[in-house]
Amino acid sequence: MGLTLTAAEAATILKISKYTLYELVKRGEIPAHHIGRQLRIDPSVLDQYLHGTLSMHRSLPQDTPSSTSESAKIRFIGSHDPVVELLFEFLRHTPTPLESSVSFRGSMDGLIALYRREAEISGAHLWDESSKDYNLSFVKHVIPGESVCVVNLVQREQGFIVAPGNPLHLHTWDDITLEGLQYINRQKGSGTRLRLDAYLQAAKISPGQILGYEHEETTHSGVACLVANGQADAGVGVKAAAQRLGLDFVPLFQERYDLVCLGQTAKTPVWQQLLDVLRSPGFIQAIQQHSGYDTSLTGKILLTT
Repeated sequence: MGLTLTAAEAATILKISKYTLYELVKRGEIPAHHIGRQLRIDPSVLDQYLHGTLSMHRSLPQDTPSSTSESAKIRFIGSHDPVVELLFEFLRHTPTPLESSVSFRGSMDGLIALYRREAEISGAHLWDESSKDYNLSFVKHVIPGESVCVVNLVQREQGFIVAPGNPLHLHTWDDITLEGLQYINRQKGSGTRLRLDAYLQAAKISPGQILGYEHEETTHSGVACLVANGQADAGVGVKAAAQRLGLDFVPLFQERYDLVCLGQTAKTPVWQQLLDVLRSPGFIQAIQQHSGYDTSLTGKILLTT
């Protein structure tokens, strides 16, 4: 067995406080275990977290033999948002606990995984310039001829995640070409990356003008960590990710993040359980504790075919 990291060592690697590290562990973003009373983190887990490749598996306790066999199971592959993590945390604590596998790979990869039956639920925030709407045209294109259901998770604000005080004085998309600005990008196929590329094309800006355009992260948390430890000056992400690490946020646009499932999944008790949580006052209140979110559409069915 390889060496594990203490909380202090892991916090040093991430260049965050131990308090922030404990919060990330508490929220389930970084898996950890205890040796005696000491928190320990596997180095490979920390590396996956930094690079946005960490898949989080939630399972029921093994001390109740019948619970595992009777529990519902679901796989999520899609775009990252802290509210997705919150949703599955709520589902894990319902009267019928939900066992889940959550993997953040981006909006397009999530829809493709849904089409290939590699997941039951996907999450996307893909803007279509032609229809001036989110996700629906992409769902119809990537999953043609299939029965699907699309429900809103949340509407959210995205913008530049920057160091405290916004030292480079970023204000608009145009500032992304500021000389010396070290940018951290999102991966190809993510909704955030597609939004950036659409802006660059419309503004006739070459990606080569952006220092760091080729450097990619797959989660908002990963972008925030790189800004927090000084490896990047800015990246685009959600406000909650910036605030969690004590960073500043420069709003750029608002968008809609939806959950997508196939029609056969929409007929299952698991999907109904998910809808019940989405529409519950407790879940709505939990989202509203974080800045940058609008819950006015949360739980609304946007498309059924």
